[in-house]
Amino acid sequence: MNSRRLLLLTIAVVAVGVFALPGTVSLFSGQHAWYNISSQTYNQIPCKKCHADVYEEMMSMEPLSKKFAGESSSPHSYMDENCDLCHRTCFKMTYNSSTGKYEPSSGYTYARGYGSGSEPGVEAHAVSTIECMDCHGISTDSGGGKWNHMGYEEYDQRCYLCHGGLGYYRGTYITIPSRYYYNFISAGGFGLGTTDDDDPSINPRAGKHAAHKAFVLDSINNTELEGSNEACIACHTSIPVKIRWTHGRSLEFNATYDKGLVLPPTHFNTSKYEANGTVNVTSYGNYSGGANTTEFPEPVTVWG
Repeated sequence: MNSRRLLLLTIAVVAVGVFALPGTVSLFSGQHAWYNISSQTYNQIPCKKCHADVYEEMMSMEPLSKKFAGESSSPHSYMDENCDLCHRTCFKMTYNSSTGKYEPSSGYTYARGYGSGSEPGVEAHAVSTIECMDCHGISTDSGGGKWNHMGYEEYDQRCYLCHGGLGYYRGTYITIPSRYYYNFISAGGFGLGTTDDDDPSINPRAGKHAAHKAFVLDSINNTELEGSNEACIACHTSIPVKIRWTHGRSLEFNATYDKGLVLPPTHFNTSKYEANGTVNVTSYGNYSGGANTTEFPEPVTVWG
């Protein structure tokens, strides 16, 4: 009889444990110590705690010694500790298919706790998925009155990180050479209106010879990523790329003899040029720029 009671008691304890233990193990050391989001030195949530892979990619761009010396090749390299400059940006550019140009639209409202009050997010809470052209498509810092760029709290006293100047990076006071302020990161040359010279309504030559314009426009129409990011990322980052090309097989044209033609050294006029047939070729490119037409060259990615 005692053995039966002991067995029943054991079963009861196990049953209670099944329901009680999950509640017990969900209590973590440190979960009641919150990060400061109202600091004078900006939001102190460490993005890299969850995004270590992104952090390592950012750190692989240039050595710290070069960044401390103010010799960075681009503002991106200083964003390893300043994720919010991109992912909490006030800038928002939208491609207008009617005008064929990028135009300013209302920016995002993020949740924030700066100062004595707070503000709930609207389009995004902590950060947003951004389009490269949100920054690289702006024709002026003022954004046609859409953004208060100079007074934006995320950017306050950090102008030097993008534009150059004096300021702190990782606790060290550094000098970054000036990148000026007008059109310094605008992605011109596609005729998308990112600068006055890139605006076809002002400059008829804008984007006329851009070999990749169709790539950009097709990326805008694709919904996999934001805006034209597929094209931007494929060319400008170290992501491996596989492209299935369909080429014209042959160039065909007529050559007609003309004995009256005086242009040396031929007596033939050519006409009716056309491409005929197709050839399918697949190209593979790895993160370092290695490429071939059979498979990805090693190492494929920055991770090896």
